[in-house]
Amino acid sequence: MQYFFSSDYHFFHDKIREYENRPFKDVETMNSEIVRRHNERVKKDDVVFFLGDLGFYASAKKAHRGEGLPVNALTMLEQMNGKFYRIAGNHDKHSNKIYIPVFSITLKIAGLNVQLIHNPEHANLNNNLIICGHCHGKFKTKEVLNEKGTPILIINVSVENFDYRPITWDEIKSIWDKWLHSHPKKKVITKCLTQLQKSK
Repeated sequence: MQYFFSSDYHFFHDKIREYENRPFKDVETMNSEIVRRHNERVKKDDVVFFLGDLGFYASAKKAHRGEGLPVNALTMLEQMNGKFYRIAGNHDKHSNKIYIPVFSITLKIAGLNVQLIHNPEHANLNNNLIICGHCHGKFKTKEVLNEKGTPILIINVSVENFDYRPITWDEIKSIWDKWLHSHPKKKVITKCLTQLQKSK
């Protein structure tokens, strides 16, 4: 069993192909390719943390705008392997028929406190690592400082950044390890990590 992370499928959202330059000829191809690539990596007993913006719903009358189709995006999950834990994105609302009241999850894994959240601007920087979505292809990783001036790494798992496939925890940890080991403030980050572990 593995942990996987992904975000921002935007199922049935035709306009997202234009907004984010997605390489699919139409929304049906986009949907099916995201499902196919997901199932290539994820097995039935794996766990998938999905960090928001599952899909777009629009009535048949409004579907021509490209901002959704009259299909509930939750039906797409029935085609996808793994046990899903979803976090709300800014589009996971009642009007899109995919509302979920969970806005953040914190994992304790491999000695790290890891916050999962959709929008990185809402992150709690008292954690060691932030995994987010929302920003699509704007960045894959970004460093921010917490209130003590300690660097914190943010990893953006929007599908655009990982070839429209989910990323494993081992891959996430490898990115974090590489960042830490090459960082000029490695000792400060490691000290903060140790203190946080002792306080829990």
